[in-house]
Amino acid sequence: MTGTTTGAVTGARGVVVMGTGAFAGALVRSFAHLASGPATVHVVSRDLGRARDLCAVAGAHAALAGTAVGFSPHALDVPGGDDLRPLLARVRPAALVLCASDQSPAEMRSTPSAWTDLVRAAGFGVTLPLQAAVVLRCARASAEAGGDTAVINACFPDAVNGMVCAAGVPVLCGLGNVSSLAMALRAHLGVREASRLRLLAHHAHLHPPPSPAEEALAWLDDRSLGDVADILGRIRARPREHLNEMGAAEGAAVLDAVLHEERGYAGHVPGPRGLPGGYPVTITGRDVSLRLPPETAEGEAVAWNTARAELDGLVVDRHGTARPTPRALRALRRHWPDAPAAFGPRDLDDLRAEQLRLRRRLRGLPSHHSGEGPDAAAR
Repeated sequence: MTGTTTGAVTGARGVVVMGTGAFAGALVRSFAHLASGPATVHVVSRDLGRARDLCAVAGAHAALAGTAVGFSPHALDVPGGDDLRPLLARVRPAALVLCASDQSPAEMRSTPSAWTDLVRAAGFGVTLPLQAAVVLRCARASAEAGGDTAVINACFPDAVNGMVCAAGVPVLCGLGNVSSLAMALRAHLGVREASRLRLLAHHAHLHPPPSPAEEALAWLDDRSLGDVADILGRIRARPREHLNEMGAAEGAAVLDAVLHEERGYAGHVPGPRGLPGGYPVTITGRDVSLRLPPETAEGEAVAWNTARAELDGLVVDRHGTARPTPRALRALRRHWPDAPAAFGPRDLDDLRAEQLRLRRRLRGLPSHHSGEGPDAAAR
């Protein structure tokens, strides 16, 4: 059976993808090529036209690839308050993939303003409420709709997943970030088998760290690659859309492993089981496990990633409490004097509303920044 432009594939498990941005589009198109069995992808957007367009182009990809994947568009403004539960209860998808947040990662490059100046000064972690509030709402909707849906989050998963899991709502893993870097590193090294490479890298490693001691760690065939700063420097110099495409292709392989257990996945994901940062993993169905080098314990890897979270200006602890670093808090309080020094899942909706107001005001002021700085343009 070949893929159809729109509509469900009879007898196939579904995937619900929230969002139609650059990463979501690349993910859906990649899955159209990589799916190893029948599947239906439900694309959800506040803009039905965008959802239809993505389904049409993905359907063409599936037809060319000869895969049994169908695509169905849906119009729902979940950030605006629409209820996702009826769709999830009707579709009962194998996976819910969250690629839509209140803060576009491309804004840092495309639309400079006093708001982007603040994010550069504080670190991308300052946007956590704009990433996590909608993710938590969608994850709760999935739990309330019933079924065995695996929640997969592509919106700043290195920090968001820990907060959502601490709220009692399980998230299987994230997409992008460490997987984008790992795929690019494999290509640079000429390594075809994903299982040969093991990379520890946080979202913050999409940019060079201030100190060489804070650089990502990599192993090939369980042997340390040592200093990888030069290699990663060349990777980081590439256009962000290229890294996005790599991360999305890896994300499609993750989806295939969730839908088809016999397929399996040995690669890299951020935020597995709510852990901070990114890790090498194995995924089979709804089971995810770390595949760390023999000399590295899980506690050691988690502590390493927790320390690197400070590069993003915010650390989320195992209880789901987020604490901006002193530098980040100073930058934030210049514009928002009452900004909290710590917050948790219960605070997200109120903080989201406050940050949306702050962003609206700062977007009206010019940027005074020159040069490149940290952002989350590749997730």
